[in-house]
Amino acid sequence: MHAMKRITRRQTLGGLGVVGTAVLARPKRAKAAGEVTVWWTQGFYEQENKAIIDTMADWEKRTGTKVNLSIINGPDVITKLIAGMQVGDVPDLVHSVTGDRFLVPRAAWNNQLEDLSDVLESQKSEFVPTAIDASRYYNSKLKKYSIYTVPIKCSTLLNNVWRPMVQEAGFSDADIPKTQDAYYDFFQTVQDKLRGKGKRVFGLGYSMATKEADSGNLFSAFLVSYGGAGIVLPTGKLNIDDPGVRKAAMKALERLTTPYKKGYVPPGAINWGDVDNNNAFYAKQVVMTPNATISIAVAQIDKQDQYYKEIITHGTPLGNDGKPVPSVLAVSPCLIPKGAKNVEGAKQLLRDFIHPDSLNRYLKETRARYMPVMMSIIKNDPYWTDPKDPHRPVAVETGLVRPTIPYWMTYNPAYAQVLSEQVWMQAEANITQKGMSVEQATDEAAARMKAIFESFQIG
Repeated sequence: MHAMKRITRRQTLGGLGVVGTAVLARPKRAKAAGEVTVWWTQGFYEQENKAIIDTMADWEKRTGTKVNLSIINGPDVITKLIAGMQVGDVPDLVHSVTGDRFLVPRAAWNNQLEDLSDVLESQKSEFVPTAIDASRYYNSKLKKYSIYTVPIKCSTLLNNVWRPMVQEAGFSDADIPKTQDAYYDFFQTVQDKLRGKGKRVFGLGYSMATKEADSGNLFSAFLVSYGGAGIVLPTGKLNIDDPGVRKAAMKALERLTTPYKKGYVPPGAINWGDVDNNNAFYAKQVVMTPNATISIAVAQIDKQDQYYKEIITHGTPLGNDGKPVPSVLAVSPCLIPKGAKNVEGAKQLLRDFIHPDSLNRYLKETRARYMPVMMSIIKNDPYWTDPKDPHRPVAVETGLVRPTIPYWMTYNPAYAQVLSEQVWMQAEANITQKGMSVEQATDEAAARMKAIFESFQIG
């Protein structure tokens, strides 16, 4: 077994039946040419792990190719693979949920990934265009962009709201505004009303820590809403000095930090990991919280009242001008590292996996925390747009029907380093904890970004 932190076979298969045992058990014979070693990011809840175990067991049964599956927690997938690539000991296929940000851009730049153009080509007409855009990365050795990942699921930032808290403050769903600033300001009003009734709650569950992914997702959504979508141009050039982009960055920082300073965001939010806003929401410490998937609702799907009546999912608010704002589409990729022992086997597994029927079955088994990356799945299966479900159709509308843009590291891996270094989150911390002005914090962030981009010359 590889030395790494992961769910043990017993933990993974608890209650899942024997189907997974055959998949995860180490074969007794020596590694055969027909074996594929797969590392998969651990799910947020048990159904996600069961779905991939079942999928791999089914593929193994149909093809006779052994699948050696390891389910590993998210950060460990990345650190272990980076270490493995350095010494040439890598699996054949990897699914890393946040690999689009924290792994692929640099690995593609360093020519450490297999080109997957031929795999993506097998279903190219099916993928939504933004998902294809989000699979292209720049290889500095070959001096060109190419396809280094295959998208399997996607997500955009959504907002989760406790309906009973809104009602207790004297409002209905219809009172919640639709435009950016009015939408988030509304929850400050809800807090004021509830505090007036002696309730110790916070209106806004903003993630504001200088770690993990949620804080960056939130800042990116605000940046785009205020007109900063062009922060990196498709040519890979940093565009932070553009007056409109700079103004958008300042506005995003101001709108995220001011409520915190005024006491509308929990004081501990500056230390939240990605699961902590979920926990604050479940504890009813906050009236609303932005989250990157519908996981908050889906994890409560067995509590019928909560799922169907109490938790509201909202998509991205309209811009302050009332017009739709594109969402940043985060695409969770699969990749094949260079040095994999069974590249062809991994590619075949991936080709079969991204067949629309297979992908749809897998995503439904995971309880649809993530959205499909193919419109035909949405159109052909009413499950995704079921009007009785209060969450899935909102996610689909936001991420697949309305306009979307890819994350900026697909244009230049420098932006992946901006995210890894938490440059914008550090700017927030400078404002909330060090008394820096929004302008000073923006200047410092811009200077750091320019230094990072200097190290990544495209062309």
